[in-house]
Parts: sequence; C-alpha cells; structure tokens
Amino acid sequence: MVGGGVAGATAALTISRHGLPVTLVDEQPQAGGQIFRAPTPYARRHVPPNHEFAGGDRLRALLAGSRVETRPATRVWGVSPRMDLDVLGPDGIDQIATRALVVANGATERVLPFPGWTDPRVIGLAGASILLRNAGTLPGRRVVVAGAGPLLFSVAHQVMELGGDVVAVVDAGRSGDWLRLGTALVRDPARLRLAVQWMTRLRLAGIPIHHRAHIAAVHAATDGLSVAVAKAGRPGVAFRYDDVDAVACGHGLKPATLLTRTLGARHRFDGAGGYWEPETDFSGRTSRAGLYATGDAAGIRGAAVARLRGLITGHAVALDQGAITARDFARLTRHPRMLLRRLDHVSRTMLPLLNASAPLFRAIPDDAIVCRCERVRAATLREATATGARDLNQVKAWTRCGMGPCQGRMCEDGARGVLAASCDLSPEEAGSFTPRTPFFPLPLAALTGTFAYSDIPLPKAAPL
Repeated sequence: MVGGGVAGATAALTISRHGLPVTLVDEQPQAGGQIFRAPTPYARRHVPPNHEFAGGDRLRALLAGSRVETRPATRVWGVSPRMDLDVLGPDGIDQIATRALVVANGATERVLPFPGWTDPRVIGLAGASILLRNAGTLPGRRVVVAGAGPLLFSVAHQVMELGGDVVAVVDAGRSGDWLRLGTALVRDPARLRLAVQWMTRLRLAGIPIHHRAHIAAVHAATDGLSVAVAKAGRPGVAFRYDDVDAVACGHGLKPATLLTRTLGARHRFDGAGGYWEPETDFSGRTSRAGLYATGDAAGIRGAAVARLRGLITGHAVALDQGAITARDFARLTRHPRMLLRRLDHVSRTMLPLLNASAPLFRAIPDDAIVCRCERVRAATLREATATGARDLNQVKAWTRCGMGPCQGRMCEDGARGVLAASCDLSPEEAGSFTPRTPFFPLPLAALTGTFAYSDIPLPKAAPL
C-alpha cells in the first residue's frame, strides 16, 4: 500500500481484516494524508482542534490497533517490473516485495507559471493550507489568494481564521460555475455548509473577489510584493495590489501517476479535470494484473469519495487474493457503491472549477520560467517547437525542461500548455513526460553506504 491518506489507510485496514498481510508505506511521519494530516509539534501557536484532526486521530488509532505494518517517513523512489518497491526510510534503502500493489498516493498541485512565481513568497495553495491548518502559521500578514477550485476559498477562510488579511481572491473560474456547484452540493450537505460559510465570511468582510481573473505577474518591491491581476479576454493589467506579504496560488489538482505510469498501466486524459488518470474499474483495478489505484490517485474526487474507493478497493484485493468469495464481495460493496455513485456525481461537478485555468496554460508569457529546476523559460520551449519538437519528451530532450529534481511534477502542465498551443495540439495529444527512476534525488550515501577512502581496495600496480 503506497499512501497513508484516507483511501490508502481505509484500503489497508480492509485488506488486513480479511486476514491478508499488508505493508503501508507513507512519506509522512504519521498516516492521515492531506485532509487528516496530524498537527505538527513545531507549530508556532496553538492549533485549535477540528473535525479533520479528530478524523485523523481515529484513523491512526485504527491503524495502530490493526495488523497493518506501517512504514512512516518512507518514500518510494523506484519500482521494478515485478512491482517490488524500492524505498528510502529512516533505516536507509530497502526493497519491499509485493503480491499486489495498491497506489493511493493522492494528488499533486498544478501551478500556472507567471513572471515572479519563483519568488519564495509565492507558495502553492495546498502548501499554504498545510501551513495554516497544521502549523497555525500565516504565510504572511497580507495575502493574495489566487488560482482555481474550492481550495481557493478554503485557504482564504483559513487566513482570516488566523487573523491575516486577505487582500484579494483571484479566481480563474466564473461566478456562475460556483452557483451550479451549489445546486449539486445539495446532495452533499456537509460540503455545502462549508462552502456557504467560506463565501459568506469573505463577502461580509468586503474582500474583493475577481472571477475570470489570474495573476499576470508578481514583482518584488521595497514594501513587499506587487501583484498584477489580469481579467480573461481583456488586455493589460486590470488590478494591482501592493504591499503584499505572500501569494498563495494553485490551479487545481491532478492524480499522482508516477508509479502507475512507470508500471505501464493504461491511462486516459480526463478533459473535465484536465489531467491524466489511470484507467480503472469501479474497484480500482488497473489494466495491469495485481496493480490497483484508489482515492485521488485514480481521479480527483475528494476525501469522502476517497474513503469509499479505498473500502471497495480493499475488498477487491481480498477477492482477487482468494480471501473472500464473489458473493461476499457483492454483499460488502453494495452499499458503498450506492453512496459512491451519489458522491461521485457531486465531485465531478467540481472538476471544471479545478480546471478553470486550462486556457491560461496555453498563453504563458515568454519571460515566465516554466521549469524552476532548470530555469527554462516559455520562450525556450517555443523555440524548440518552432524547430520541430512535437511531443513533451522531445521538448524535454531539447531544452532540459523536466530534467531537474522534481522530474517534471511542477512544470509538466506548463510545458504541455506551451507545446499544445504552439503546435495546435490538444492536451491529450501533447502527452506527458516519461517517468524515470529514481523518482526523487537520493543521498549518495544511501546507495553506497558509508566508507572511508582507506576502505577502498586498491589494485596492484601494473608492471611497467
């Protein structure tokens, strides 16, 4: 099991209850994922408890009382063709053999490149949310919140909760999209209450909310950041905000597909969400036998759907391993499948909001850095397409975009947008980077072990 969030932990517990041995590998020190992330002990101030902390505590207590073997603070850096995992944990390098592999490593954030986005005071919405919720720390006193999707208003609300000033909310979506979402959320009262609470508080505080807008540029000034905001379809700068301490910016989420792509599972492009996702059946089975994807790793749907997906995938693994019968499986998944259909409909309504920035990825300014690791600008990518590059891997080879430590996780969407616009391709036709091992930089000592130069055997001198 890769990932200890809602889906991964639920699937692991379910498989374990069917009597099968389960090892859960998670990058975080404690299970819980992003939604149920445990509060950091290094918080600058007291973080008041909330329902998410309580849910995380319950999940961790269930894991602690189960037979699931947990491997916290452990990262997967490679996977063999037989689906054995190469991991790096507190005790160094290890390999975990698998009979079945469940990928539940959640989602990664998309950020639209613009001039100034590499300033350290510009952070992702997801990162800002972790800082606010789990560390009780403001990214700055005066914050501009920008991007797309529900996390936009969640982060703005969290900034206000901690006493910060939300200078403005810059939303790539249309106001009408939010009204349509409200209608769909009638089926999900808990999320509807939260959405109404966030929007009402922002409106009552008189905070400017700009729909169909995006950040055109961020410039460092003597008194902080100067943030230029543009409106869709209008040339030039529509609004400018000065004396800004931080910008929290994110343009939706996408499934983390590094493992499933490396293992050769079939993927499809979800046009509504604007991302690649593994092809799965309702139980999370991929096109490769023994490989499953569940939770947001199988498509962005949120925590409620992730829990149900994890539960069903857990039963499917038990069925495929012979621990339960097909009749048991049908009985155990009947009610979860019914709930899943209802909540999945609501969650899919959110996808256009998460993907509202899609046109902006095709119009990244020439001087914007797309690949932070290798400092490759949009103009360099356009030069590559002008001289014949026609897919993302060609662009990567010619420009080094995507060759840095992040393996293209930060720049792939921007590079895809530039390529698609330059060559008149759809995002699906533009494709994606080929994943490479190791998935992240490894300490050399972890691979070689520690040694002194005196330990190195020297060959005998060759005769003259």
